[in-house]
Amino acid sequence: MTLRARPATEAETRDWDALVAATGRAHVLQTRAWAELKAATGWGARRFVLDRSEAVRGLAQVLLRRLPLGISVAYAPRGPLVAPGEVVEAITAVRAALAAERCASLLVDPEVEDDAALRAALAAAGIRRSPVFVQPRRTLLVDLTREPDELLAAMRKKTRQYVHKAERAAVVTEETRDLDRFLAVLRAVAARDRFALHSRGYFARLLEAFGERAHLLMARVGAEDAGALLLVRLADRAWELYGGWSGAHAEARPFYLLKWRAMQRMRALGARRYDMWGLAEGADDPLAGVENFKLGFGGEVATWIGPLEVPVRAALYPLWRLGARRRLARGAA
Repeated sequence: MTLRARPATEAETRDWDALVAATGRAHVLQTRAWAELKAATGWGARRFVLDRSEAVRGLAQVLLRRLPLGISVAYAPRGPLVAPGEVVEAITAVRAALAAERCASLLVDPEVEDDAALRAALAAAGIRRSPVFVQPRRTLLVDLTREPDELLAAMRKKTRQYVHKAERAAVVTEETRDLDRFLAVLRAVAARDRFALHSRGYFARLLEAFGERAHLLMARVGAEDAGALLLVRLADRAWELYGGWSGAHAEARPFYLLKWRAMQRMRALGARRYDMWGLAEGADDPLAGVENFKLGFGGEVATWIGPLEVPVRAALYPLWRLGARRRLARGAA
C-alpha cells in the first residue's frame, strides 16, 4: 500500500509533541512549540500523520509562508519523521497533501544519511538537492549513556584540561530563567563574531513555548557572566540552540566548564544524546571557527543528506527558484 499523508486530527494536533517524541526520531524543529515560535514571524503550520493501511509510520510538520498573489512556500524542518527507507515516499505523500494549496515548492531536510541508493530514489521521484541551507547538514552528537568518567576520557586532552582548569578557577555554572543575563552575554558574542541576533521578544516566546523543556545555563567568574547556553530537550535528546563565550576571563576557560556541566545537566534529566547543533561545511563557513572547539568534547559527527526540494505546483515552481528560496532561508532560520 502507498504511504499517505493525512491531516492530523484535533486530538493529534493537541498531543503533537508527545506524538513526535513517540516516533523514536524526535526533533525539536518538528514540535508544536517550534511552530508556535515561528508563527510570530509569519509562518503557519500544517501537520500530517503518515500512514500505510491505517498503520502510523511517521509524522511531518510543515511550515508555510505566504507570498504575494496567494502563493505559498513550504518547509518541513528536519522532517518528515519516518524511517530512512520511507523518506522518498513520505516526501511524495506530503507533496500530494499540499497540492490543494497554491504552494510552489516543498523544502525538507530530514535526518537521514546520504548514500547513492537514496540519491537515486530521490531523483527518480523528482526530488532534487536544494541550494538552500536553513539547518546545518553536519552536527556533533555526544552519547550521554556513558558515565561521566567515560565522557571525560573521550574528550581531547586539552579540552579535558581546560574543564578542570575552570573548576580550579572557581567558575560557577547555574541555571536561570533570567533572559536579560543570557542576552547580555549573547550580545557580546554577536558583536565580536558579527552575526545578527533575534530580538528579546523572540527568545521570550521560545522560553514560553517550550516551558520546562527549555534551559538557560550560565557560567560566571565572580559576579561577571562569561558564558551562556540555551538548550531544549525532547524525548532522549537535547539540543544546543544558542550560546557562546563573552570573551571575558579567558584564563579561567568558563565556556569549557559550561558545556561540560550542560551535558551533565541534560543527562540527569534523561537525555541520552547531546546535539551541539552544527559543524562547518567548509573553511568559509561561519561555523568553522567553533568546530574545533566542539570536536574537543568527543562525540560522533553525523552527516545528513542535506536540503531537498520538490515542486508542489509545477506552474508556480519557477517563482520559488527565482527568489523565494532565499527569502525562505532568511525567514525560517
